[in-house]
Amino acid sequence: MLLRRITEHVKAQNWTAVALDFVIVVVGVFIGIQVANWNGDRLAQSRENAILAQLEEEFLEIQTAIDSQIGFRRQYIESLGALIEVLESKDDVADEAIVKVGLENATTTGRWPPQSSAYLQLMANGELATLSSEKLQKLLVRYDARRERDAHLIPELLRLVIAELSLNAGTDRAITINPNMGAAIDENVPADYHPGDLIRSFNLEQLRQYEQRYEAMYILHGTLELAEIRQLEIVKQILELLTTETNL
Repeated sequence: MLLRRITEHVKAQNWTAVALDFVIVVVGVFIGIQVANWNGDRLAQSRENAILAQLEEEFLEIQTAIDSQIGFRRQYIESLGALIEVLESKDDVADEAIVKVGLENATTTGRWPPQSSAYLQLMANGELATLSSEKLQKLLVRYDARRERDAHLIPELLRLVIAELSLNAGTDRAITINPNMGAAIDENVPADYHPGDLIRSFNLEQLRQYEQRYEAMYILHGTLELAEIRQLEIVKQILELLTTETNL
Protein backbone atom coordinates (compact mmCIF):
# COMPACT_ATOMS: atom_id res chain seq x y z
CA MET A 1 0.00 0.00 0.00
CA LEU A 2 2.84 2.38 0.85
CA LEU A 3 4.58 1.55 -2.43
CA ARG A 4 1.41 2.35 -4.41
CA ARG A 5 1.04 5.64 -2.59
CA ILE A 6 4.64 6.59 -3.34
CA THR A 7 4.09 5.73 -7.00
CA GLU A 8 0.99 7.93 -7.10
CA HIS A 9 2.86 10.84 -5.51
CA VAL A 10 5.71 10.49 -8.01
CA LYS A 11 3.27 10.50 -10.93
CA ALA A 12 1.63 13.58 -9.47
CA GLN A 13 5.10 15.09 -8.92
CA ASN A 14 4.14 15.79 -5.32
CA TRP A 15 7.74 15.82 -4.11
CA THR A 16 6.86 16.88 -0.61
CA ALA A 17 4.66 13.84 -0.21
CA VAL A 18 7.37 11.66 -1.80
CA ALA A 19 9.94 12.98 0.70
CA LEU A 20 7.53 12.37 3.55
CA ASP A 21 6.87 8.83 2.34
CA PHE A 22 10.63 8.25 2.11
CA VAL A 23 11.11 9.45 5.69
CA ILE A 24 8.33 7.14 6.83
CA VAL A 25 10.03 4.19 5.10
CA VAL A 26 13.46 5.00 6.58
CA VAL A 27 12.05 5.49 10.06
CA GLY A 28 10.08 2.27 9.78
CA VAL A 29 13.13 0.30 8.68
CA PHE A 30 15.20 1.89 11.46
CA ILE A 31 12.61 1.04 14.10
CA GLY A 32 12.37 -2.50 12.76
CA ILE A 33 16.13 -2.97 12.98
CA GLN A 34 16.22 -1.49 16.47
CA VAL A 35 13.42 -3.78 17.66
CA ALA A 36 15.19 -6.79 16.15
CA ASN A 37 18.45 -5.75 17.81
CA TRP A 38 16.69 -5.19 21.12
CA ASN A 39 15.06 -8.62 20.93
CA GLY A 40 18.41 -10.19 20.05
CA ASP A 41 20.15 -8.41 22.93
CA ARG A 42 17.37 -9.41 25.30
CA LEU A 43 17.61 -13.07 24.28
CA ALA A 44 21.41 -13.01 24.50
CA GLN A 45 21.27 -11.43 27.97
CA SER A 46 18.67 -13.95 29.09
CA ARG A 47 20.89 -16.82 27.89
CA GLU A 48 23.96 -15.33 29.57
CA ASN A 49 22.05 -14.93 32.83
CA ALA A 50 21.07 -18.60 32.69
CA ILE A 51 24.69 -19.59 32.01
CA LEU A 52 25.96 -17.42 34.88
CA ALA A 53 23.40 -18.93 37.24
CA GLN A 54 24.46 -22.46 36.24
CA LEU A 55 28.14 -21.56 36.62
CA GLU A 56 27.49 -20.15 40.07
CA GLU A 57 25.59 -23.26 41.17
CA GLU A 58 28.30 -25.59 39.87
CA PHE A 59 31.22 -23.63 41.29
CA LEU A 60 29.55 -23.54 44.70
CA GLU A 61 29.48 -27.35 44.53
CA ILE A 62 33.12 -27.38 43.37
CA GLN A 63 34.09 -25.12 46.26
CA THR A 64 32.41 -27.47 48.75
CA ALA A 65 34.09 -30.51 47.17
CA ILE A 66 37.57 -28.94 47.27
CA ASP A 67 37.09 -27.68 50.84
CA SER A 68 36.08 -31.16 51.95
CA GLN A 69 38.93 -32.82 50.05
CA ILE A 70 41.54 -30.49 51.59
CA GLY A 71 40.30 -31.58 55.03
CA PHE A 72 40.69 -35.26 54.15
CA ARG A 73 44.03 -34.59 52.47
CA ARG A 74 45.41 -33.13 55.68
CA GLN A 75 44.31 -36.24 57.57
CA TYR A 76 46.16 -38.43 55.06
CA ILE A 77 49.30 -36.29 55.39
CA GLU A 78 49.18 -36.34 59.19
CA SER A 79 48.62 -40.10 59.46
CA LEU A 80 51.26 -40.98 56.85
CA GLY A 81 53.73 -38.64 58.56
CA ALA A 82 53.08 -40.39 61.88
CA LEU A 83 53.51 -43.81 60.24
CA ILE A 84 56.84 -42.75 58.72
CA GLU A 85 58.05 -41.54 62.12
CA VAL A 86 57.21 -44.93 63.63
CA LEU A 87 59.07 -46.77 60.87
CA GLU A 88 62.09 -44.49 61.20
CA SER A 89 62.25 -44.92 64.95
CA LYS A 90 63.44 -48.55 64.63
CA ASP A 91 61.53 -49.42 67.82
CA ASP A 92 60.23 -52.97 68.08
CA VAL A 93 56.93 -51.79 69.59
CA ALA A 94 54.71 -49.11 68.08
CA ASP A 95 51.37 -47.47 68.77
CA GLU A 96 49.04 -49.86 66.96
CA ALA A 97 46.39 -47.23 66.24
CA ILE A 98 48.92 -44.88 64.60
CA VAL A 99 50.26 -47.63 62.33
CA LYS A 100 46.81 -48.93 61.39
CA VAL A 101 45.42 -45.49 60.51
CA GLY A 102 48.54 -44.71 58.47
CA LEU A 103 48.32 -48.01 56.60
CA GLU A 104 44.63 -47.48 55.92
CA ASN A 105 45.22 -43.99 54.55
CA ALA A 106 47.97 -45.39 52.34
CA THR A 107 45.19 -46.95 50.25
CA THR A 108 43.44 -43.79 49.11
CA THR A 109 44.12 -41.08 46.55
CA GLY A 110 41.29 -38.77 47.51
CA ARG A 111 38.98 -37.29 44.91
CA TRP A 112 40.02 -34.94 42.14
CA PRO A 113 37.86 -31.78 42.03
CA PRO A 114 35.11 -31.87 39.38
CA GLN A 115 34.89 -29.59 36.36
CA SER A 116 31.95 -27.33 35.54
CA SER A 117 29.69 -28.82 32.87
CA ALA A 118 28.52 -25.30 31.96
CA TYR A 119 32.12 -24.26 31.28
CA LEU A 120 32.77 -27.41 29.23
CA GLN A 121 29.64 -26.70 27.18
CA LEU A 122 30.75 -23.11 26.56
CA MET A 123 34.12 -24.38 25.33
CA ALA A 124 32.56 -27.09 23.18
CA ASN A 125 30.22 -24.57 21.50
CA GLY A 126 32.89 -21.88 21.17
CA GLU A 127 30.72 -19.55 23.26
CA LEU A 128 33.10 -18.60 26.05
CA ALA A 129 33.85 -15.26 24.37
CA THR A 130 30.12 -14.41 24.43
CA LEU A 131 30.30 -13.84 28.20
CA SER A 132 30.29 -10.10 28.76
CA SER A 133 32.93 -10.25 31.52
CA GLU A 134 36.41 -10.76 30.09
CA LYS A 135 37.73 -11.22 33.62
CA LEU A 136 35.32 -14.12 34.17
CA GLN A 137 36.41 -15.71 30.89
CA LYS A 138 40.04 -15.57 32.00
CA LEU A 139 39.30 -16.97 35.47
CA LEU A 140 37.35 -19.90 34.03
CA VAL A 141 40.21 -20.75 31.67
CA ARG A 142 42.69 -20.30 34.51
CA TYR A 143 40.81 -22.74 36.75
CA ASP A 144 40.63 -25.32 33.97
CA ALA A 145 44.35 -24.92 33.21
CA ARG A 146 45.26 -25.20 36.91
CA ARG A 147 43.13 -28.31 37.30
CA GLU A 148 44.59 -29.98 34.21
CA ARG A 149 48.13 -29.01 35.15
CA ASP A 150 47.92 -30.94 38.43
CA ALA A 151 45.81 -33.86 37.18
CA HIS A 152 48.87 -36.11 36.66
CA LEU A 153 49.39 -36.27 40.45
CA ILE A 154 46.39 -38.55 41.01
CA PRO A 155 47.58 -41.32 38.62
CA GLU A 156 51.03 -41.16 40.24
CA LEU A 157 49.46 -41.61 43.67
CA LEU A 158 47.13 -44.33 42.37
CA ARG A 159 50.13 -46.34 41.15
CA LEU A 160 51.56 -46.31 44.69
CA VAL A 161 48.18 -47.21 46.22
CA ILE A 162 47.82 -50.23 43.90
CA ALA A 163 51.34 -51.35 44.83
CA GLU A 164 50.47 -50.96 48.51
CA LEU A 165 47.32 -53.06 48.16
CA SER A 166 48.85 -55.78 46.03
CA LEU A 167 52.50 -56.00 47.11
CA ASN A 168 52.53 -55.30 50.86
CA ALA A 169 53.42 -58.59 52.55
CA GLY A 170 53.58 -57.04 55.99
CA THR A 171 49.89 -56.15 56.33
CA ASP A 172 46.70 -58.17 56.65
CA ARG A 173 43.92 -55.95 55.36
CA ALA A 174 40.16 -56.12 55.22
CA ILE A 175 40.59 -54.77 51.68
CA THR A 176 41.29 -56.98 48.69
CA ILE A 177 42.21 -55.90 45.19
CA ASN A 178 41.17 -57.68 42.02
CA PRO A 179 42.66 -56.43 38.71
CA ASN A 180 39.32 -57.05 37.00
CA MET A 181 36.96 -55.74 39.68
CA GLY A 182 39.00 -53.18 41.62
CA ALA A 183 39.19 -52.94 45.40
CA ALA A 184 36.60 -54.46 47.72
CA ILE A 185 36.10 -54.22 51.49
CA ASP A 186 35.68 -57.41 53.51
CA GLU A 187 32.18 -58.01 54.85
CA ASN A 188 33.61 -58.59 58.34
CA VAL A 189 34.48 -54.92 58.88
CA PRO A 190 32.73 -53.78 62.11
CA ALA A 191 29.49 -51.89 61.68
CA ASP A 192 30.74 -49.28 64.16
CA TYR A 193 33.80 -48.63 62.00
CA HIS A 194 36.68 -46.54 63.31
CA PRO A 195 39.73 -45.31 61.37
CA GLY A 196 42.21 -48.18 61.18
CA ASP A 197 39.60 -50.95 61.35
CA LEU A 198 40.42 -51.99 57.78
CA ILE A 199 43.81 -53.22 59.02
CA ARG A 200 43.59 -56.58 60.80
CA SER A 201 47.26 -56.92 61.66
CA PHE A 202 50.73 -55.85 60.53
CA ASN A 203 54.37 -56.85 60.83
CA LEU A 204 56.33 -53.76 61.82
CA GLU A 205 59.70 -55.03 60.63
CA GLN A 206 58.34 -56.02 57.23
CA LEU A 207 56.64 -52.64 56.88
CA ARG A 208 59.99 -50.87 57.10
CA GLN A 209 60.92 -52.09 53.62
CA TYR A 210 58.02 -50.00 52.25
CA GLU A 211 59.04 -46.78 53.99
CA GLN A 212 60.06 -45.07 50.71
CA ARG A 213 56.62 -45.78 49.29
CA TYR A 214 54.96 -44.07 52.25
CA GLU A 215 57.33 -41.14 51.93
CA ALA A 216 56.41 -40.80 48.24
CA MET A 217 52.71 -40.91 49.17
CA TYR A 218 53.30 -38.30 51.87
CA ILE A 219 54.96 -35.96 49.36
CA LEU A 220 52.26 -36.49 46.72
CA HIS A 221 49.45 -35.81 49.18
CA GLY A 222 51.24 -32.63 50.25
CA THR A 223 51.64 -31.56 46.63
CA LEU A 224 47.97 -32.31 45.98
CA GLU A 225 46.93 -30.27 49.00
CA LEU A 226 48.83 -27.25 47.66
CA ALA A 227 47.28 -27.79 44.22
CA GLU A 228 43.78 -27.95 45.71
CA ILE A 229 44.40 -24.81 47.78
CA ARG A 230 45.41 -22.94 44.62
CA GLN A 231 42.35 -24.26 42.79
CA LEU A 232 40.14 -23.17 45.68
CA GLU A 233 41.55 -19.64 45.51
CA ILE A 234 40.58 -19.39 41.83
CA VAL A 235 37.13 -20.88 42.51
CA LYS A 236 36.50 -18.24 45.20
CA GLN A 237 37.47 -15.49 42.76
CA ILE A 238 35.09 -16.94 40.16
CA LEU A 239 32.24 -17.10 42.68
CA GLU A 240 32.88 -13.55 43.85
CA LEU A 241 32.72 -12.31 40.27
CA LEU A 242 29.65 -14.44 39.48
CA THR A 243 27.85 -13.02 42.51
CA THR A 244 28.55 -9.52 41.23
CA GLU A 245 27.51 -10.37 37.66
CA THR A 246 24.24 -12.09 38.60
CA ASN A 247 23.25 -9.21 40.90
CA LEU A 248 23.62 -6.54 38.21
